[in-house]
Amino acid sequence: IEKLRPDLPVILLLSDSKRAPGAEKALSLARRENVRKPVSEQELERLIEHHLAPRTLHSHQDTSNPDIEHIGDEVYFVAASPAMRKIRAQAELLAKVDVPILITGENASGKKVLAQLIHKLSARSPHRFARLNCAALSADVLENELFGPSGTGSPGTSAPGGAGSLELCHKGTIVLDDFTEMPARLQAKLLGVLQEKHLFRLEGGKGLNVDVRILATTNVDLEKAVTEKKLRQDLYYRLNAFTIGMPPLRERTEELPVLLDHCMVRMAQRYGLPARDFSPALLAVCQNYSWPGNLRELENFVKRYLVMGDESLALPLGKTCTLPEVAQAPSPQTLKPASSESSTDMDGLKTLVRSIKGQTEKDAISNTLQKTGWNRKQAAQLLRISYRSLLYKIDQYQLTKPEHWHGARTGNGKRNGPAERTLPMDRQNIRIH
Repeated sequence: IEKLRPDLPVILLLSDSKRAPGAEKALSLARRENVRKPVSEQELERLIEHHLAPRTLHSHQDTSNPDIEHIGDEVYFVAASPAMRKIRAQAELLAKVDVPILITGENASGKKVLAQLIHKLSARSPHRFARLNCAALSADVLENELFGPSGTGSPGTSAPGGAGSLELCHKGTIVLDDFTEMPARLQAKLLGVLQEKHLFRLEGGKGLNVDVRILATTNVDLEKAVTEKKLRQDLYYRLNAFTIGMPPLRERTEELPVLLDHCMVRMAQRYGLPARDFSPALLAVCQNYSWPGNLRELENFVKRYLVMGDESLALPLGKTCTLPEVAQAPSPQTLKPASSESSTDMDGLKTLVRSIKGQTEKDAISNTLQKTGWNRKQAAQLLRISYRSLLYKIDQYQLTKPEHWHGARTGNGKRNGPAERTLPMDRQNIRIH
């Protein structure tokens, strides 16, 4: 149950452990609760309510946005753009048709998640789902993992009883990642399985029928791979009857607010840290960034921002995001780079955001000081920072009180004048964090 539904609470009702076979093993498996019989109806009802309460909150967090679909094992499918909603509809249709499917797209664009969604929506979902990375395994190991022992004595099979993934996934689904990296002789064997639904193993001289659905993913130009003899033409035509192309992240930037917030919530839960908000300036930069690393790069960005808390440090390298792109992002007129020199720096993206953040902070402090008639203690309270931090920021941004300033009148007719005395900056004991 926990493999199929890891979010589902399980309560064990145990009889006398001395007489119940396997009771001790069951005790070790129970992650939520175990209760010994007899148990009252009221106690059982209390236990159920207790364990359902946190799950209800967790489920609300996952299902409050209809664009986010929980697949299982911390895997989610996000369809918050027209392109991804269309792919979600295609996946639902193809899940009902028991044929191979080819999924194309750039690295980390979500091909594996789509494959898992198709399996979940299909009638094969109660059975095994497995993935093999054809590019990460040598030819011999891949052959053993996929087809089982070949009779050549090649090591590498880790399947119980010497069975390969095709045999173990009988009635289920197997995903072949980067299948174009598969050697030609293995492509021929795979084609035979697809055509005959029959697996022949030399060991023992036995043949066996296999009913497995194959989903293949790749990030290469398939027609070019066929031309260069890296992919068998007959295998290509066998797999490409139904093809789904996953768009890169740069072509669905309208999803970024949903993806960033969802990723932040998941990362915060994983690391036990409070989730951080994304400022409008940071969102604007993200939406104008090309994201060459797609979802993997986005996850790393959110992780850095969650841990570091500094927008400029969390940002991806600015070498692939030119400043003209970022300049198109909507921002207040006052938010300008500190200097033209920083705008042409190789790390222009970081410099721009650092400048925007600094200018925004400077404006906020200046406006608050004007509002309080340059009463720095009152300004520090409104800004929710310490008095010493405010003095440091005033010195950092070289803010000075206008000579003609006499203080603003308060409600009782008094002025917020310079009642406080300020020491020179070199005589103040300031701790810089």
